Amino acid sequence: MKPIKIITLVAIVIIIGFMYVSVQSSPVLSDEKYSYLGGLTWNKNIDEGFRIAQEQNKPILVYFWAQWCKYCEQLETKTLPNEKVSKILKNDFVLVAIDLDEQGEVAQRYGVSYPPHEIFLDKNGNIITRIPGYVDANRFLMELNEVKQSV
Repeated sequence: MKPIKIITLVAIVIIIGFMYVSVQSSPVLSDEKYSYLGGLTWNKNIDEGFRIAQEQNKPILVYFWAQWCKYCEQLETKTLPNEKVSKILKNDFVLVAIDLDEQGEVAQRYGVSYPPHEIFLDKNGNIITRIPGYVDANRFLMELNEVKQSV
């Protein structure tokens, strides 16, 4: 075999190997029922979120996001994993994540046209407040506490 063919073959094998490792090490963002964002588990079905909110008597945080959204990535790596933010979200809210590319009709229902966008709802579906765009952990904590006090 000629050296050029051997080098080409080795390069192809290396590229395929890197692609395989890259795919295997990518984080799972969602499955059929849930999205896993910012270290939290989010329901993907808003109707299921309402059912849980009624059952547990909790407000709902609906997080509108997209994989291509750089500000969503910042929210998921800086704001949501914050210890205080994460604790309040896990204990006091029903979490619903809506991927704009998969569930655009839900975004339209709430007037959301770009991510990230967070809407806080009471257990009956009434809008309490909304946060359009990226906010840091301190601002997010302030909003969480205001929502908790209002319900």
